[in-house]
Amino acid sequence: MDLVSRDASGQETERAKIYAQDGMLHMDQGPDAEAAMIFLGDSFLYVNHRDKSYIVMDEAMLEEVSAQISDAMKEVEAQLANMPPEQRAMVEQMMQGEMKGMMGKQGSAAPKPRVERLGTSKWQSYACRQYAVYEGQDKTQQVCASKLDDVPGADEAIEAFIGMAAYMRKMAESMPMFKDEGLNPGDLMDQIDGFPVHTIDYRNGKVLQETSLDSVSEQDLDEKLFEAPAGYRRENPLGRR
Repeated sequence: MDLVSRDASGQETERAKIYAQDGMLHMDQGPDAEAAMIFLGDSFLYVNHRDKSYIVMDEAMLEEVSAQISDAMKEVEAQLANMPPEQRAMVEQMMQGEMKGMMGKQGSAAPKPRVERLGTSKWQSYACRQYAVYEGQDKTQQVCASKLDDVPGADEAIEAFIGMAAYMRKMAESMPMFKDEGLNPGDLMDQIDGFPVHTIDYRNGKVLQETSLDSVSEQDLDEKLFEAPAGYRRENPLGRR
């Protein structure tokens, strides 16, 4: 699938190519496909073609992050134990404030976006259903979604996006301090019937950009699309090689 984004003036700002197969997803990123994000069902690969490297984000990485956080907390607790009571109480209060900020307000999950169905419409050759997406009282998107049967390969893409969204939620739960404030693409999957062929993004009531399905084809994909390129070096996302 080829997706094209345009700003409010209609100027093209970005193109993205998406490959989906067997629950896996490959998305080329950057103006010259200089990077790629690959979802394999139980892990992510981020490939940097410019320096021929890649990183893996998987269960092992999540466990390593958890272990590092645990070790860091033990070290802090040891340092606190050696402080005078008044100084220790002040530092502990500051730390509690920082942890609340990293964990989100009172540790609660961000509310899901609210979706309202607007009726039927058409985008290019696609008949579609229109949806308005709200965060609180603010309209953030308007989505034109076509039936899966009308978009070749859409069922494969939706399956992969749903799996990716679930894994992103799992990562956010494991590492709340690294939570992404942006919308998880899977948050809309259970509220929109079909595949988005045209999406308008709004900010403060004004059009920010439009993204549309430019072209699509259905074919058997090379399995190499879903693995790190041969000869690329693996980098540790936590900073150690």
